[in-house]
Amino acid sequence: MNASDSLHEEVERFKEWAASYPAHQRTGEWECDYEQWQPLWAAAIAVLESIPSSAWTEKCCENLLYAIARDNEVERIADELAGRPDALLELARLAIESSERDAKWQLAVQLGALATGKEEAETLLLRLVHDEDEYVSRRSLLALGTLKSVHAESLAERAWLTGHEYQRIAALWVLKDVAPSKLDQYVRLAKEDGRKFVVENAQRALEARQ
Repeated sequence: MNASDSLHEEVERFKEWAASYPAHQRTGEWECDYEQWQPLWAAAIAVLESIPSSAWTEKCCENLLYAIARDNEVERIADELAGRPDALLELARLAIESSERDAKWQLAVQLGALATGKEEAETLLLRLVHDEDEYVSRRSLLALGTLKSVHAESLAERAWLTGHEYQRIAALWVLKDVAPSKLDQYVRLAKEDGRKFVVENAQRALEARQ
């Protein structure tokens, strides 16, 4: 059995277990209850180690995204992508059009830390930052800040204008990274906002800038 077949087998095992998990209890970290993570991690990592991304089949790609999405607490598989830019970029391209929300944000985080291929990483993040899912959008914005993207400042200001509490928090940290001179202005705006976490993060971002 090759690595792709082994991954498919492990994904099917997870799906069978998930199907028996009460739907009303699927909140928070429910995937952590799965007792066979070790073989699933091993199977996914074996694919990354032994099959170049150019040779992945459609089913292999689906299984990788599925496994990454379910591994959203430990993030073991996503962490393996840190030193594999070709695999990371390929999965990010595929994730954009997928429904795997928890794969998208993990891949966005990894794109923000990419040492090579930054230009394509930025292009992909500029699509993910407009994702309809707020958390995917927010993590993508933070990743653009980490990358020091020339688009990060305007996107952070756009995020602030949404009025969404966590979008505003992300905007503060991105501005700290890419437009620190504007932070004083946004700290004042955070105080006007008045929400506890917005105010606290504004103060922490200001202290981190200094």
